[in-house]
Amino acid sequence: MQCLKKKKDRLVQWVCVLVGVLLLGGCAREDIPDVDDGSAWIQVNAAGFGSTANYSVSAMAEYNGFLYAMTRNEEAGAEIWRYDGTAWQQVLFADNETNGIYGNPWINNLWGDMVVFQGKLYCAFSSGVQGYVLKSTGCEIWRFDGSTWEPVISDRVDIDEEGAITAIAGCEDADGDPTAAITDSSKEWETDMWAGGVLQITSGSGMYRTFLIVSNTADTLTVQQQEVVGDADAEFTICGSQDFENPFPPYEYTVGSVSVGDHYEIGLGTDESGFGDMWNKTIPDMVLHEDRLYVGTGLNFVNGAQVWYTEDGDTWQVTEPVNSLGLYHDDPDFNQGKKPVVTSISGMTVSTVSGEPTLYIGGAGSSGNLGSCARMAMLTDAGWQLLVDQGVDVDDEGTNENGFGSGMNCSMFNGNFIPWSLVEFDSYLYVGVQSLAGARVLFTGNAAAEDGSWLYSVGGDAEVPAGFDGKRNLGSLMMHQNIAVNLMPFNNELYAGLVSVYAPTVGATQQYLTGAQLWKTSDGVVWQRYTADGFGDRNVIAFEAFSTYNGALYVAGNKGCVDCPYGLEPPEGVKIFKLVPGS
Repeated sequence: MQCLKKKKDRLVQWVCVLVGVLLLGGCAREDIPDVDDGSAWIQVNAAGFGSTANYSVSAMAEYNGFLYAMTRNEEAGAEIWRYDGTAWQQVLFADNETNGIYGNPWINNLWGDMVVFQGKLYCAFSSGVQGYVLKSTGCEIWRFDGSTWEPVISDRVDIDEEGAITAIAGCEDADGDPTAAITDSSKEWETDMWAGGVLQITSGSGMYRTFLIVSNTADTLTVQQQEVVGDADAEFTICGSQDFENPFPPYEYTVGSVSVGDHYEIGLGTDESGFGDMWNKTIPDMVLHEDRLYVGTGLNFVNGAQVWYTEDGDTWQVTEPVNSLGLYHDDPDFNQGKKPVVTSISGMTVSTVSGEPTLYIGGAGSSGNLGSCARMAMLTDAGWQLLVDQGVDVDDEGTNENGFGSGMNCSMFNGNFIPWSLVEFDSYLYVGVQSLAGARVLFTGNAAAEDGSWLYSVGGDAEVPAGFDGKRNLGSLMMHQNIAVNLMPFNNELYAGLVSVYAPTVGATQQYLTGAQLWKTSDGVVWQRYTADGFGDRNVIAFEAFSTYNGALYVAGNKGCVDCPYGLEPPEGVKIFKLVPGS
């Protein structure tokens, strides 16, 4: 009878798939019981730590007896809070700043991470959001010893030069020259000593604006604006106030004007924000490997994502290839006709599936002639070796192709778009995938570059459908309700915090939120659901930022879009939940 029941269930599944595809409704699973193992999840903070502007927590970490939480705050800049098991306390930055490290509201922390390295807490802060416009001052890394903050990768590490602007020329739109001249008549510089550096405006309405320094004379800098992705030579440098619109996800912002009398600083070298590249806007992930701290950058649509590492916390080197894992689309609208394929290092982990501890990374692939969607690579003595990419072998089949086999027509709407999270569990390497066609989970026992190396645990040909329940968003049926997975191993089980789609500009509005889901598995194949509705809060958009503290598991219930600037309307603050076993 049990065998007949399984066959009947499988027949129902196939009928559901057929009808779901025809109706664009997906194959929804309606009969999913929630886990009843005697445990409970309890909320341990006041929502948003008392502020609705803190609508997400991008990272948590245990350090020196506290649980630290890093907030996302699009209003005033990121905050840091810590928990002693009883109460939360805000951790002030240097000079008693509460937000944005040094009061910089652009440091919003769309993504971020925290790692304990050489006895200190290293905090990766992000500035900006997904898109083809900058809206960023570059990612930063600071370290904390429990009482004192120290900049590691930041414009605040040092001041290579500073002064005040005495004259401006050629700083208008369509004036015949894309560059502009910024003069400080008090200076006597060597020719081109600042070439390749960044001009940072530090006062006035244009505060936090940045410009690439092309060249310099004794007292004048030739600068280039880089606020929009594409060919830098085609973008005019404009010192007046400007409005920018990002096409997808749609958002707008304004930069202030730069005027005579404004103060400036010059940053030179890889210790500056963004490792010296203002388009390294975010740091999605950090990981320890072989006594080194590795850091991946994100949302670099101009030059491509990077991975940096340090052995001492102060001296940093970039891994090879330097940008985009060496992958570039042919595109005449980009610098030198090359458009970076890998714009974000979205996930990193160390795994032993190859026989020895090895660093693996996942990258988000942009559109172009090399195909879009997920890429995977492993670190070797010679640099990054691609494992998932259309160029790993001569055929175009298998889960080693780009998008784990989604093919050259893969996009965010139909395939394995972004390797959202990477973990090792039960001797396998697991990847939680972001896709508007439903969140997926894949795994491998060898992480090889050969056909068939990756198998589905969720989505694809697995028993569990894409999105874990197969449901689509009722406001925008082209997208599933659950679009990404945050994975976390804990006590011999693998937890999956799901990300719900929230995109008001394309119909997936707040009224269609149903509350984020949380799942777990003990064998990597059979999944059980903890909650289908954000622990009773349908406005919990995502379960993210897993961490352990005093032997317990914690997760953040976030209230904002995971890759765009939108929070709820009216805004709501993030909730932190703790797993209480056997309660």
